[in-house]
Amino acid sequence: MRKNKFWILLGVMILLSLGSQLLAQANRILTLSPTAQTSSIGNVMLPMMNPARNLFDKDMFSFSRVNWMPNIVDDMTYNFVSAERGEYGINVLFFNYGEQKIADIDGIIQGKFQPSSLVYGISYARKVSKFNLGLDAKIITHDLHTQKATGFVFGVGGYFPKVYKDLDVDVMVRNFGFAPKFGSWVSELPTSVNVAGTYPYKEWMFYGQFNKMKKHQTFGMGTSYNYKNMLWGKLGYYMDDMHELTYPTFGLDFKYDKYVIGMSYIYGDNTLPLGNTIRLTINLEL
Repeated sequence: MRKNKFWILLGVMILLSLGSQLLAQANRILTLSPTAQTSSIGNVMLPMMNPARNLFDKDMFSFSRVNWMPNIVDDMTYNFVSAERGEYGINVLFFNYGEQKIADIDGIIQGKFQPSSLVYGISYARKVSKFNLGLDAKIITHDLHTQKATGFVFGVGGYFPKVYKDLDVDVMVRNFGFAPKFGSWVSELPTSVNVAGTYPYKEWMFYGQFNKMKKHQTFGMGTSYNYKNMLWGKLGYYMDDMHELTYPTFGLDFKYDKYVIGMSYIYGDNTLPLGNTIRLTINLEL
């Protein structure tokens, strides 16, 4: 199956003959769960990625890497680096779609190339009355061999602590703005409205998140168990109605001094493109 790379994701954008539809697929990297901590609890991202939480999060540097779709290809990678300091945050996402071959109409290989996407992001948080407001802005670029495209996307989030007893609520509108385009081909951004909740109970933390996109919706839920603030066991479940995806997730976080090492695993057989995906994240408290 590893030889059949061209059908996946992006074929990888084979290239512009499908124009904006493929660009929309490339833009979906904006929706991917970036770290082991978020992936392990059913892709519940807002409690960790909502810019409105910058004021509450610890100052931290984070690096994540994953071999994407390992059941299909062996050289597609997702890399994410972020840093938070006070109310500010920055992040960089690099997605490498792997080596692709260029063939003529007779199927004779003429060369190779490696398409990629790069996203630069900044965020800011401010306390407003009884809740926090967060803003983020991103520049997204797609490099598809002979063509390049650039777009600008934004997000607005709110963090509402102690809405009911110990229930915290996150709300965010993500990925709206100016979509990348090739000439007259304008891609579609994965704009979404997201609502998440977290609730602690003794050593447990419970998570849930609902995401509404233009044509479909997704839902994730998970839980974690904290053992003496040094080891966290995690599990979750994710559902995507349009792509008919459902899968369980698992993870472990281990803390040593100022370092937190996290690993997540998506369970699935060879029929699930994301099956057997392992994420590794290293966090350093600043």
